[in-house]
Amino acid sequence: MLKINDILNQHEQAIIAKDMAKLSLTISELEDALHAFENLEEERKRTFRSLKTGMNLPEQWSLYDFAKSMGGILLEKLFKVTECLNEMAFQIEKLRQLSDFQLRYIDVLIKLLSPQDSSTYDERASLRKDKSHHFEVES
Repeated sequence: MLKINDILNQHEQAIIAKDMAKLSLTISELEDALHAFENLEEERKRTFRSLKTGMNLPEQWSLYDFAKSMGGILLEKLFKVTECLNEMAFQIEKLRQLSDFQLRYIDVLIKLLSPQDSSTYDERASLRKDKSHHFEVES
């Protein structure tokens, strides 16, 4: 989780710096880290199911229930994991907002720099140039 949090921080810096190479790298690293995290979580679930069976614990117990019953260091570690997950969720939300801002900024730039699709005047209030180089209003 610490590695994922570090990659998220690097990704934020890459977004701010508009460093496309670093963005690509952090996305790749994040995918790898999240895949490893998913595998670890599946292993944790299997191990906990085996532990509940081996210790004859209630099947409906969560890891929190188990940690609460054991107390001490296990409960403390579980709170640290929860805190780390909350920090990651906050960092992801910050990245989402930063990305949304960047996309809106790009959209504004595109609209400012691209020619307008529709003309300034409609069909009933257009200007036209006659052959004598004078402008005549049509309505």
